[in-house]
Amino acid sequence: MPRVGLDGRDLLRKRTGVVNNTVNLARELSASHGTEVIVYTDRANAADEAPPRGVPLREVNAPPLLWKHVALPVALARDHVGVFHSPTGTLPLITGCKQVVTIHDLFAAIEPRWFSRRVGWQLRATQSRAARVAARVIAVSACTRADLVERYGVPPERIRVVYNGVDHARFRLAEVDAEAVARSYGVPHPFVLCVGSLMPWRNASRLLRAVARIGYGLLFVGRDIWGTDPTARLAAHHGWEWARFAGYVPDDQLPTLYAAARVFAYPSLYEGFGIPPLEAMACGTPVVASTAGALPEVLGDAALLVDPYDEEALTEAIRTAAQDKGDLRRRGLERAARFTWQRAAEETWRVYEEAARLA
Repeated sequence: MPRVGLDGRDLLRKRTGVVNNTVNLARELSASHGTEVIVYTDRANAADEAPPRGVPLREVNAPPLLWKHVALPVALARDHVGVFHSPTGTLPLITGCKQVVTIHDLFAAIEPRWFSRRVGWQLRATQSRAARVAARVIAVSACTRADLVERYGVPPERIRVVYNGVDHARFRLAEVDAEAVARSYGVPHPFVLCVGSLMPWRNASRLLRAVARIGYGLLFVGRDIWGTDPTARLAAHHGWEWARFAGYVPDDQLPTLYAAARVFAYPSLYEGFGIPPLEAMACGTPVVASTAGALPEVLGDAALLVDPYDEEALTEAIRTAAQDKGDLRRRGLERAARFTWQRAAEETWRVYEEAARLA
């Protein structure tokens, strides 16, 4: 097996779902195949977070526009890398080695209206090109695999499904003072939790209106990256002070928030996978999610699934989950246990071996 290169620039960025995939894969691959894996990063242009423990990094510093398409290919050739993996859905224009790309979702192809014309075109162009030129494409769900075949015409025989995992060392059952946690975030107890950037597909405004019918608190964790989400303005307009917007929170606080929430809600209009609801399940919290995208595939019968456009159904599902006597909790724990980063890394390594054997 030739040496593997991994695009690790995300390791130093805020911990979104895609970033978590890169962080955990890099950690597991480094632990099991340390000398055969080189993780490339650019500390100068991506220093939001400290490097993860146990992942040796190879710094390649260059201006952002030149890093992936010039400096990185030079480094791959210098280090005699035989297989290069980008977990970010894009690939260098030219390399001398086999390439593997992970596609997490096809948001810009599923609903172009969620993006500006320029950004949507750029995302579709870079994704579709990467999927066409890669020796192997990793899709994080069968739903994403089907989207790649339908939207970009990728031959299904070149796509491998590798599910994301859950960091069970962090996300697990734990006793917490839920009322104290709620007070520390200024949200009433009991509260509903939603974790994820406030993007158009997060469906946050419908969730806000659904919870308004119940009388619980509602805590959003995740930043309004584009500054266009109307949910905070809607809450302010109605004087709904029971809704709070925490933005990003430190990674070490997430398990406590999951455990303190009465219900975790994730009514997305589309998801290529959906890591946060699995993390909530691993912490023993009942989950309400939508029937859109890969969520039914990932969550199975361990969550209450509803039409994301039906606010009344969302309200009733949250109310039912809040009254759970232990069945949803049990099913959630069992479901989350199926997803591990160790398994994801092992299956990813097999994709590398397959790519390396190609002529």
